[in-house]
Amino acid sequence: MLARPDILNPTLYRLLDMFRLNKVYVRGEGNYLYDEEGRQYLDFIAQYGAVPFGYNPPFLWEAISAFREAGIPSLVQPSVPLKASELAQKLAELAPGELQFATFTQSGAEAVEAAIKLARSATGRFKILSCENSFHGKTMGALSATGREVYQSPFFAPVPGFEKVPFGDIDALEEVLEREAGEIAAFIVEPIQGEGGIVVAPDGYLKAAKELCHRFGVVFVLDEIQTGLGRTGRLLACEKEGVEPDILLLSKALGGGLVPLGVCLSSPRVWNEGFGRLHSSTFANNNFTCQVGIAVLEKLLEDEGRLLKEVEAKGEYLISKVEEIQSRWPGVIKEVRGEGLMVGLEFSDFGPEDSFDMIFLSKQGGFCPLISGLLLNVYGIRCAPFLNNPMTMRLEPPLTVTVEEIDRCVEALDQICEIVYKKDYVWLFKYLLGDNSLPAQIRDYRKATLRPVVASQLKPGEKPLHRFAFLIHYPGREDVVHATPSLEQFTETQLEEFLDWQATEPESQVLCHMPSLRSRTGEVVEGWLIGVPFGAKQMMTLPRSVVVPVIQEAVDMARDMGADVVGLGAFTSVVTRGGRDVQGRGVAVTSGNSFTVAMAVEATFLGAEKMGMDLERATAAVVGATGSIGRVCAILLGERFARINLIGNPSRKNSSLRRLSSVADEIVLHAVSRRRQGDLRGLAGWINGALSKLKTGSEEGVDIARELEHIGSSSNPDALRPLGVLEAAAKHLGVPCPVTITLDIDKGLRMADVIITASNSPGYLIGPEHLKPGTVVCDVARPPDVSPAVSEKRKDVLVLEGGLVQLPDNVAFGSNLGCRAGITLACLSETILLALENDGKDYSIGTRIPLETVEHLRCLGAKHGFRLAALHSRGREITDEEIREIRAQANLCGQQAAGVR
Repeated sequence: MLARPDILNPTLYRLLDMFRLNKVYVRGEGNYLYDEEGRQYLDFIAQYGAVPFGYNPPFLWEAISAFREAGIPSLVQPSVPLKASELAQKLAELAPGELQFATFTQSGAEAVEAAIKLARSATGRFKILSCENSFHGKTMGALSATGREVYQSPFFAPVPGFEKVPFGDIDALEEVLEREAGEIAAFIVEPIQGEGGIVVAPDGYLKAAKELCHRFGVVFVLDEIQTGLGRTGRLLACEKEGVEPDILLLSKALGGGLVPLGVCLSSPRVWNEGFGRLHSSTFANNNFTCQVGIAVLEKLLEDEGRLLKEVEAKGEYLISKVEEIQSRWPGVIKEVRGEGLMVGLEFSDFGPEDSFDMIFLSKQGGFCPLISGLLLNVYGIRCAPFLNNPMTMRLEPPLTVTVEEIDRCVEALDQICEIVYKKDYVWLFKYLLGDNSLPAQIRDYRKATLRPVVASQLKPGEKPLHRFAFLIHYPGREDVVHATPSLEQFTETQLEEFLDWQATEPESQVLCHMPSLRSRTGEVVEGWLIGVPFGAKQMMTLPRSVVVPVIQEAVDMARDMGADVVGLGAFTSVVTRGGRDVQGRGVAVTSGNSFTVAMAVEATFLGAEKMGMDLERATAAVVGATGSIGRVCAILLGERFARINLIGNPSRKNSSLRRLSSVADEIVLHAVSRRRQGDLRGLAGWINGALSKLKTGSEEGVDIARELEHIGSSSNPDALRPLGVLEAAAKHLGVPCPVTITLDIDKGLRMADVIITASNSPGYLIGPEHLKPGTVVCDVARPPDVSPAVSEKRKDVLVLEGGLVQLPDNVAFGSNLGCRAGITLACLSETILLALENDGKDYSIGTRIPLETVEHLRCLGAKHGFRLAALHSRGREITDEEIREIRAQANLCGQQAAGVR
């Protein structure tokens, strides 16, 4: 094993490692490579055409041995090199037209550089014209001619003097040549755009382009660095149309896979003395490399070009077989392109109705790397994606590939396309977790996966007035499965490993576009869901220096798309300190917690009512009461419940008790304030009754009553904290205090009739053993605090999903975050409401959300038609009949318990 496998290129190594493409090959023979463990891999890359005859072909080593035995010197500049001259002569004899002068190079990019210099010196003109989506190399001149910005921008390329035209568009070429007559030195073009995704030039294009170039005095340069020397089933691709370029560029295959060798072949029309005097290279005209080049040409031409004819036939066979796959699994392969053994297989994009994981991966350019890793690790076939065409696979085996080997690759691709067609995506990811087994039964998940985006209907000419964006991630296992149903086949451990893998190179992506969502008032907004690649554990355990910048970049992305407000879903709010870390970035921000609180409390009250509960005599408990949502829920529960139990985190004893005491103070303050306003429900009613008893008792009781009555308005700095006053009143009356705090979750939950749980725990907190019969639990946490075992084993308790909203229109965000059409999360709803209002201010930021903000959002919801959804349990709506059954079961359990006593 290499001591430093990343030492050559740590950036590339991380990508290879992510998709398990980081094999170390220790041996190559024929069409196969072998790793350190001796595993064999069929090579379908051939170093992008630079390994034409497989690895270590004997005839090339024989040529090298003959060179050594002859004792020919490798480098003899500026004298005449024997083997370089011989190779130049052979190339001149084989090349079309008058091509005869050979400028040898060490690479294709260097050959392109030579062509640029040659064309400029021949014409006295400056500009070089090339095609969009082209690739000509990565040295500065070649890079400037390359038609892909992704390769250029970090290097301030293109340099001046380079322009692009659409590939295959002869009219566009003519227009530029006419407009800039006298300025353009050369037009450089590939017969087949290799790195652009194997895009073949239209019939007649190259010949027409050459004629145009000659009409305007422009040098016609044909880049056959990848297509030349047998790759397309001809010695040169330009032979198909009988095109004779002014300059022909060759490399890759010319070195036989053993030595670096390229050539810029030119005609007397462009050769000039200035270039001949001033262009040179220390390692050019290398006798040793040219000896290999001679052997390559002889091999291609032996037996009257038998190998070339075989390549043509095998290429037609390969393309026909892949086209059969395309027909067998419709919609998976978008297009099959190529000639000979240079084939591009372009997969269809994943639409908004598909798996969020596949949409995310494809937008990151990771789909074909994923498939390449699958082929390599599971099928033992080495293929490669295109960096600048990320949905296209390259099928470019050595020219010596056999029909049986083609069949092997085709069979693997057929199975992969079946997986993609049936949406059983789990088979695409298993190898990433160390499972290299071949796919067994491929299940059909199409009905479960394909969930379209449903938007509000717009009137003719109507456009959304404002925009929102909402950040999402996977807070729980069920969320992963909602987005990609086939991942239900993973165990919890595998799902966590999968989320670890997703977070390897974190980058946010737009997953869903909602083109229009209409309010009850008629206003329309549009928005986006932006995925952040962290699960709950990753979000909470990775360093904030890793997580927060990714969330900030997602907010910036939303701003740049024109969002007026950005909502922070699930843990994106928690890790950014309630949203404080993403404020001030040119866009309004909300955590969505205010409307979440409003809907959670409303759902809790409704659930308790349907269970026939007397709220005044019941006990409510809050898990996670020190968080932004739990705190306000606890205060609002006090409006209807007389007894509140706050449950804290025992692992943080001191800070938890301190913060819980502060929340308890707020609960008491709010209840006293409501009593003054005449609202005697819940805790305010308990306080009112206590005051009546205290005032008619002893002098001590009267003093306590005075203290209790004036909580929040006393100017006495030595006054007890509100909770302390309440405790004193309860103690004097000889009754339990109605507001309690505890770190014992077992004790705290068993005392409760109603529970709201809203912790930030990445794991389950509440199990079947914690709850008494008839309990109503509203789980607002993401991931949920309530274990699935509660629903499975306890048919006498009602577990509700908190924070679900019925929208005013029956829209759906693709997979819709696990909800049916027309239903969504309250935090997303708050984001939409603020966009509808075009408020422009930040909301629900930090851990201390004002009650006024909750009420403001509640009113906005009523205004725009956003209301509490039907009660949901176990991932679906629960009917009144089902609730009655739970209530009956709870009563039965209660009677049995009473009988035992």
